[in-house]
Amino acid sequence: MKKFFAILMSIIVASAALVSCGNDKGSSSDSSSSSSVSDTNTESSGEESSSTTSEESSEEASGEVTAAAIYDAINAAFAEKYPDAGMVIPNMPMEVDETTLKDKFGISSDMVTDYKGEIAGMMTNCDMLLIVKAAEGKLEDVKAALEQAKADQTAQFEMYGVMGNIERTQAAKVVTNGDYAALIMVGIMPEDETATVDFTEDVQLAEDTFNATIDAGK
Repeated sequence: MKKFFAILMSIIVASAALVSCGNDKGSSSDSSSSSSVSDTNTESSGEESSSTTSEESSEEASGEVTAAAIYDAINAAFAEKYPDAGMVIPNMPMEVDETTLKDKFGISSDMVTDYKGEIAGMMTNCDMLLIVKAAEGKLEDVKAALEQAKADQTAQFEMYGVMGNIERTQAAKVVTNGDYAALIMVGIMPEDETATVDFTEDVQLAEDTFNATIDAGK
């Protein structure tokens, strides 16, 4: 009888040991699996983050200045210099569309890849500012068209000496930088009515901002 109980106890102890060992292995296996999933998620997250950063860097590297950005920079420069005017063309500015581009500036859509401009909506004001990015091989054609538009505007307003039109047309310029060209015929009238009207500095401000904005995007 004693021998029987001894054998029975041995079987119980052995069974308990096997169960305990099985639980330990299961726990170890679960822990290992969990660690593996965590590592995979971390690697995946890292790859996604790296990919996103790479794409953003690529977009920044490929970004280039636009005609609108150049125009806006000039507008901001004039708003800073002349807070009361608040913009480069304060007299009823009208945006240059494709029809105006062709009819007033002699530039067809196949000559450009990008443009932004405004003209004064008042018939007694000659203000014009047009920024154009010429299509490949078309820069000289665009420049010639802008020079002709400048001459036409000068002739049209030579009898309208009010609002500084004569001085504005005299100070006007056609400038280029890379594939970009611009017709600058702008100027803010001085508040002092007795002051000498000279728009050379205003045109130079527009030209300097034109060049600085394009150069910053290179």
